[in-house]
Amino acid sequence: MPKSNRLVRVLLVAGGATALLLVTALPSWAPHVAQLQVTPAQAKPGQEVSVYGPRGYGPTNPVEVRWGSPTGPVLGSFQPNTEAYAQWGPGNVTIPADAKAGTYQLYATQTLTPGETYIRGIPSQATIQVVSASGAAPVLSGPPPAAAADQPFVGLAEEDDVSTGSLVVLALGVAGAALFIGGGVAIMVARRPAGPESVAART
Repeated sequence: MPKSNRLVRVLLVAGGATALLLVTALPSWAPHVAQLQVTPAQAKPGQEVSVYGPRGYGPTNPVEVRWGSPTGPVLGSFQPNTEAYAQWGPGNVTIPADAKAGTYQLYATQTLTPGETYIRGIPSQATIQVVSASGAAPVLSGPPPAAAADQPFVGLAEEDDVSTGSLVVLALGVAGAALFIGGGVAIMVARRPAGPESVAART
């Protein structure tokens, strides 16, 4: 086998392996993940708040907004639209009148059909802070905050980790592109017709 053809095969195999590595290294991606939005972020007991579910829900069954847990009391039920990644609302729900001041979670739950297994993120959740009737936020007990001089210095270790991962992916991509380009050049060189001198030498 000519050396040029052997080089082309090696470059193409290496390039394909690099591309496969890049594809498998990337995280899985979904176009829409179910979310729950609550407005305002603070409310008094018995107050109405607006809830909204952007695209990401199943289009078949209603979405139930629950208080405190995915199995908690239902504050409201909303029918999504008919898109594959459906949305619902905005609508209103009422904070329980007996809720104490504090931080709570609202959950958007939905029963998915067998054909809606592509939906991700359900139950979704959002945080809301319940304030007292006077509008004051709860006072949380705990140790006093540390002075600035006593707080540990936080460097850029996390950013370095992210940057390193990004650089590795970028380097693999550049290497794969270089291998493919090299393979293309080798193919062009191998297919280039022989010059006059080569023909004369053969004769």
